[in-house]
Amino acid sequence: MIIFRINYKYIIGIFIYLIFFQNLTQAGVNNETHYTISFLQPQNHYVNVEMTFDSRGENEVSVSLPVWTPGSYMIREFARHIEKVNAYTSDNSPLEIFKTNKNSWKIITNGPGKISVKYRVYCNELTVRTSQVNIDNAFLNGSNIFMFVRGRLSDKCVLKINLPKNWKNISTGLKKISNDLYESDNYDDFIDCPIVAGNQEILEFTVSGKKHFICMAGKGNYEPAKIISDFKKIVEVQEKLFGDLPYNDFTFIVMLVQAGGGGLEHKNSFAVIADRNLFDKPERYRRFLGLISHEFFHTWNVKRIRPEVLGPFNYDSEVYTKMHYVTEGWTSFYDNVLLRRAKIFNDEEYLTMFENEVNDIMRFQGRFKQSLEESSFDNWIKYYRQDENSKNSQISYYTKGALVAFLLDMEIIKATNAEKSLDEVLKLLYDDYKKNPSKGYTDGRIKELSEQVSGINMDNFWRDYIAGTKDLPLKEYLELAGVELINTTADDKITLDVEYTYITDSVIMINKVYEGGSGYAAGLNFRDKLISIEDEMVTKNNLQSVLDKYNIGDEIEIKIDRDGLEKTVSVILKTGLPRYKMKIMDNRSDSQLKFYNKWIYG
Repeated sequence: MIIFRINYKYIIGIFIYLIFFQNLTQAGVNNETHYTISFLQPQNHYVNVEMTFDSRGENEVSVSLPVWTPGSYMIREFARHIEKVNAYTSDNSPLEIFKTNKNSWKIITNGPGKISVKYRVYCNELTVRTSQVNIDNAFLNGSNIFMFVRGRLSDKCVLKINLPKNWKNISTGLKKISNDLYESDNYDDFIDCPIVAGNQEILEFTVSGKKHFICMAGKGNYEPAKIISDFKKIVEVQEKLFGDLPYNDFTFIVMLVQAGGGGLEHKNSFAVIADRNLFDKPERYRRFLGLISHEFFHTWNVKRIRPEVLGPFNYDSEVYTKMHYVTEGWTSFYDNVLLRRAKIFNDEEYLTMFENEVNDIMRFQGRFKQSLEESSFDNWIKYYRQDENSKNSQISYYTKGALVAFLLDMEIIKATNAEKSLDEVLKLLYDDYKKNPSKGYTDGRIKELSEQVSGINMDNFWRDYIAGTKDLPLKEYLELAGVELINTTADDKITLDVEYTYITDSVIMINKVYEGGSGYAAGLNFRDKLISIEDEMVTKNNLQSVLDKYNIGDEIEIKIDRDGLEKTVSVILKTGLPRYKMKIMDNRSDSQLKFYNKWIYG
């Protein structure tokens, strides 16, 4: 006779395990948000979106669309393009959904189960921060397109892309699961990957075993082999600086248009917009490569090395930092110097790019009105909302940040006798990131590391050039490296120091009047139209020759049309605002050569 003894503890253990496993499986499903996009009316600029998620037993669930996109610091109200928002159960029964604020909707769930939210988005604004859909292709920024479930930003996101029949290619930094299925670990990373769908040309190259894809969307006069060669050099020189490539693969998105520009960084991709016909014009092509270098440098500086407030993100309102002189200013310093290190630029070409940054700041009075920290903090209301008076009242943390980065670089080079440079500060910041990727740097960390590397106190430097508006001693610092800064204004033609728009050959309208110039002192205004100078009619073709009849110190009468009324303004001609050129000195000393080489080559 066989007697079976029941091990109740064992059975209870199995029972608990099965419940636990079931809950884990259910949690895995619950912790995902699934998206499907379709292009049912691309000719009318629409993308259709369906997002599906579990209610998790909640009676109410809210979904929202961001009001801004990381890297572009202005509230843009993307929800204004959302249409036909509806919610359904898994059996397609409608659920109650209503709007609670400008970018959020609340759903009454009717208990546990799957919820599907369907809507469409109008996309007809092609910038690096917005989206466009047309009959030929789609460029989608996730912040414009994909809502998120409130409280679930950490959930995994899965995306299915249904292409029109005549579209063959998809370009994105999202992890590819299959030809039309992609995923991301969380919402922040999900919307950080723009998407191009269409028939774009896709170029490839490999660096350190990692694939790089170049999406060339649109027609252009580029040579694929040269694009690959130059992009590869940019990747290699930046990898050499930082010591690694912090991604599995990288996607360069280049949208080619008739006219336009700009770029926006992402964690393992970026998007730029460029003129389709610039590639056979050397100067414009150099500026394009500067943009490519700039956005790629952000792979480290801002997407990983970042101020502590820049991630995780608040998508409902502004996020303030005083540190954009590092995120963008240092990037603007390194973008071109690394092209010189990569031997894409020669010395003259590099210094010409540097000159442009010097003139963008040092010609205008805005440099005395706003500090780098103020420019960074106020970018939400000033930098992205510039007007005709901006050069007189503010500075760009991009360009002044680049100039101050140069000064800081030279301070470190001088203090260490060219043993160290700003490169070492960057590497230490990257070390900080690698030790704790979830934590950004504080305002004080940049100064702390700069002092650590240089071995000198930086209190005065920070007070004068970062927190303050003291004029930048560029001439003295450039001379340390054997470069001369020359004001060429004395050789310039007579100028009113205003900018014009030529509405027609005979209608000249002022669109900017620069403080410190003759026109500003006399009270010429934005939108004034020039009629005559000393009773001589002026046109697009003769304006400069008429001005050249007079000398510095002369007083001239300028007749204008202001708001439909004729007025006469007396202008005393002054020396024009400074305009700078750079020149490498002859017979540089050993010290100057050493400092120059450390600056340029690291």
